[in-house]
Formats: sequence, structure tokens, C-alpha cells
Amino acid sequence: MIRIEAPGIASTVQDVGRTRHVRFGVPTSGPADPFAFRAAQALVGNAAADAAIEVIGMPFTFRCDTSRLVAVTGREVTVTVRDRLPSWTSFFVRAGQLVRVNGTERSRYTYVAVSGGIASEVVLGSRAAYPRIGIGRALRAGDSLPLGAARRGAEDAGASIEHEYDERVAAVAGPHLDRFEAAVVSRFFSEPFAMSAQSDRQGARLDGVAIAPKPGELLSCGVVTGAVQVPRGGQPIVALADHGTTGGYPVIATVVSADIGLVAQRAPGETLRFYRVERDEALRRARERDVVLATA
Repeated sequence: MIRIEAPGIASTVQDVGRTRHVRFGVPTSGPADPFAFRAAQALVGNAAADAAIEVIGMPFTFRCDTSRLVAVTGREVTVTVRDRLPSWTSFFVRAGQLVRVNGTERSRYTYVAVSGGIASEVVLGSRAAYPRIGIGRALRAGDSLPLGAARRGAEDAGASIEHEYDERVAAVAGPHLDRFEAAVVSRFFSEPFAMSAQSDRQGARLDGVAIAPKPGELLSCGVVTGAVQVPRGGQPIVALADHGTTGGYPVIATVVSADIGLVAQRAPGETLRFYRVERDEALRRARERDVVLATA
């Protein structure tokens, strides 16, 4: 069991999400920063489908009732078990030891992976929580979560992955690019946008130069994670983990899967810039990430 002592603000159990139910209108959920989540899991030897904890708000503290390999990933995160330990690096904790996770005002989503994974209840094929629709809830102080069988132990501690959070975000052209004037598209791929304080796991709302689409109606269509939708006000919204499965706003671009976390982890007021890539480059970036995780 993993026992939560300080739960943060809105921390939840997440896995890769319930992708098989999107066609029924059920949001995928899963981690807001997929690479940080997958990195934490890889560092402790968990399978791709295992669950971990996504921490929102600090501090987050816990103990395990059996000795386990642990990894903590995210932006500007600190880990303390007696002494301060590096994030993005696996470490071994003995039964009953207190693990304290802290961050800064720029620490948006942090991932705590424990060898064996979180063995919480499966709903619609996934352990991912989405409290807004009644699936799971935010963790509370005193919660105890079951753990699966560990695949790695103390001898595997010390593995690490390097990662940086850049403000430049790669995106491919969206399905509705023709709904925007050429000059507007050029501004989108050159001007900075600031992260709005209204952003959440459903979408990253951006403030900046207005990206107004051409007049006209648009039928609702499917939405994928990373889709950059542009409502009438012209301020883009990037679809994140808890996004709806359909939408009626034109999609000017789609953030490549490798860079979803760069958007999700920007703090309110911080800027980001989109740059355009082609499909082959997006696939290459994804394959590079897979290689990094496979060698952890």
C-alpha cells in the first residue's frame, strides 16, 4: 500500500487513459504531461498500462508499507527522503520512510511512480480519474492505495532521464487551416502566447494576438489531445487530457505528441511559441521519445 499524508490540491491516480471509449463520448483522461508520466513509469520498471499519481499542488508526502523503487518527474520538482534527492531519477525507499515532494510556482503537474504501479479500481478499462464526470476523485490525506507486484528493486536505483521544458512548441497544420487567412496563420506560428490562469487539465487557454477565423459555420467534429481550437474571440485553446471528444471551433494546428507536456507545464503568465513542422518530423520526435524511455 501507498499511504498519502499530504495530498496536494487536486492530485489523482492516472494511467494512459481510456482511449477505447472515446467513440462513446467518454474523455480519454490520463496524464496532462504524457512524457513526464511515461518517464516516471519507465524509471521504476512499470508497464505502459500501469497507473501512477499525478500531483497538482504541493507539498505531496507519502509512505509505502513495503520497500519500493520510486521516481518523481515534473517541472522544478524536489524530492526529500531524509536527504534531498534528484527528480527524474529512480530511488529506493524502505517500508515506512516518508517521501516529501515539493516544487515551485512553476510546478504544474508532477508524477510519482512506484514500482508495481497503483492498483486502484478499473473503470471502463482504465484507472485514470476524472472527478468532473464522477470517475474517481482527488486524493485525500489518509488515503491508502494498493500497489501491484514490483518488477524492479534496490539494485535498479539510480536510473535517470534528462528532460527540459522549452517554450518552443512544435505543431502540425490543423484540419481547418483553410478557415484562416494566410496572414493569421503566419501570426499564429510566430507570435508569443501567454498561458492563462484559467487553464486546467481540460485545456490550456492562451492569451495573445487574436487568431480570428474567417466567417462561416463549422460542423462539430472529433477533437484530439493537442488540437488548437480557436473560438470566436480569437484566443486559442489547446486540448489537454480531459478535453471533450467533440468540438465546434476551427482547429488551426495540432501540437505534436512529444510536446504536449511543454504546453501543459507552462505556468500562468509564461509564454510559449508555436513553430510548424510536418508529419514526418512529428513522427520522428515521437520515436525519439520512445527510444529514450526504452533505454531507461
